[in-house]
Amino acid sequence: MKTKRAIRIGEELNKKLLDHEFNCTDVFTERYSNAKIVARHYCQAENAVAVLSNMPLDTSYICYGHLGEKLNLGNGVEEVASIWESSLIELIHSDDIAEKKAWELQFLTFMNTLPQERKSDYYLQHYLRMRDVQGNFLTIRHRIFYLDFDADGNVQLTLCLYTVANQNTGVTGIIHSLDDRLVSQSSFNIQGLLSMREREILAHICSGKSSKQIADYLNISNNTVNNHRQNILRKLQCQNTTEAIVVAGKLGILGAK
Repeated sequence: MKTKRAIRIGEELNKKLLDHEFNCTDVFTERYSNAKIVARHYCQAENAVAVLSNMPLDTSYICYGHLGEKLNLGNGVEEVASIWESSLIELIHSDDIAEKKAWELQFLTFMNTLPQERKSDYYLQHYLRMRDVQGNFLTIRHRIFYLDFDADGNVQLTLCLYTVANQNTGVTGIIHSLDDRLVSQSSFNIQGLLSMREREILAHICSGKSSKQIADYLNISNNTVNNHRQNILRKLQCQNTTEAIVVAGKLGILGAK
């Protein structure tokens, strides 16, 4: 069953990835069919769990393979009515959830800076821990590829791959697939995720101040502070301020001018 945590994560990603008007043309339908073949081949070739997310239809095509068996998710293929692989999220170590979100936010922000013709040249790679059928945690390599975009640059098809890494871990970050170059954070403006006021309020939250104390200090209403809190959680895709502080710290947002 989906946990409340997984549902909240899915809802936040839905807002960011689905809040667009898509036009499902015959060309897109053909690309989706071809992408399903790619997902199955990755699953077979790498013993991976492959998740192909279709934004216009808000569905996921999931190929589980042998890793699916190892994670107690079964084998074979299924389509689910969500772009978010909640059954996989539930297996991720709680300490790795915030880092996963931080990397995905960086990737989305970076992709928005690129012209249409260059968006498919990059992928995200990072590592996390997932619980197997025996209850032990495996080191998993997680990669995200954006396969298709609409005319406005909104992503339509995303392929996520989960493979066992263990001792064979590599670089973490956004990688240019043609020359294996790691993209530095200075190449894009992650600070723009939060406004100056939101960063200021988050810093006060980090220091332990309550909403009322922040409101008194900034000479604004308590409702205004709470509205900023909700905006911070929405933008950082977090369910509480403790998690938001962790994500903002990993993104380098706290302390930014």
